[in-house]
Amino acid sequence: MDTIEVKDKLEQQKLLKVAAFDNSKTTTKPHKHNGYLELVFLSSTSGKHVIDGHESSIKTPCLLIIRKDCVHHWELTTPVEGFVLLVKKLFVDQSLDFEVARMVDEISKFDTIYLKEIGIIPTLLVLLSQEENKICQEGLFRSLLAKILEDTEKTEQASSLSNDLYVRFVELLNTDTPIINHVAYYAELLNTSPQNLSAACKKISNSTASQILAAYILKEAKRLIFYTNNSIAEIAFALGFSDKSNFSKYFKRYTGITPSEFKRQHS
Repeated sequence: MDTIEVKDKLEQQKLLKVAAFDNSKTTTKPHKHNGYLELVFLSSTSGKHVIDGHESSIKTPCLLIIRKDCVHHWELTTPVEGFVLLVKKLFVDQSLDFEVARMVDEISKFDTIYLKEIGIIPTLLVLLSQEENKICQEGLFRSLLAKILEDTEKTEQASSLSNDLYVRFVELLNTDTPIINHVAYYAELLNTSPQNLSAACKKISNSTASQILAAYILKEAKRLIFYTNNSIAEIAFALGFSDKSNFSKYFKRYTGITPSEFKRQHS
């Protein structure tokens, strides 16, 4: 029985990797990747890209988005100028920047993004390929995603009610006001029910409103632990928990470690 090849081009310990496009790989057989997102920036070439049976023409400059577990292959004309960026889910999950996860979700809705101009994208990719500092990597990755998403046009999906609810929910979580650990609180602000809000989130992001809220609370908690000298009790209060114990149990349920252990690991 034929099987689909599974490639793993990321070293076990690396969560992000950038390299110049390898011109020995201008034609590939159908394959999928082992648990990482691949972004292929092409500044000069032509040809075709097939992902999960959907064929797209290559018109540079463009970005190919290959989500983990998608089956894809391409036929590109030589020489190819561009970069390949590989990023594991853990890199995004560990990021203390809310916008990184949101923009990865946004970019993952596309198979191909055709760019109006090359701009500073190659420069950001070169810098990212040389950077080992995790915080600097996050900043460069966020800048890269922001520049790419500048060129995306609004799709029909973007005007849908579900997408509107989801986007406004995320915007509320991204404001400077303290995050409240109650989906009902945000549903009321959005003039909808918790059930409708959760259904909208599930449709767009494949996560419930509670799961999204938990992710934001944990990122904010990690930021406060990492960047401030506040005590765990003060952070618990700031995030709306009744006491330190409840906050610690919540944090450990999602991360596997207590806030104090997280603080020690990052001190």
